[in-house]
Amino acid sequence: MIEARIKNLSERFWMKLAWLLPKELVKWAAIRLIANATTGQFANTVVPELSAMDALERWDYARD
Repeated sequence: MIEARIKNLSERFWMKLAWLLPKELVKWAAIRLIANATTGQFANTVVPELSAMDALERWDYARD
């Protein structure tokens, strides 16, 4: 029960922080994420067919 409350509190913190970020910064980060997910070994990816979850997985893969 306590762990769930802490997790929920943490999630609410990050969500509020995300909404406070400048739009230009968020836009830049999204473009950077998509660019990373469509270059290198993923260069043959068609951008409109790329899902957000695939882009995030590729970001994590590139950082490992």
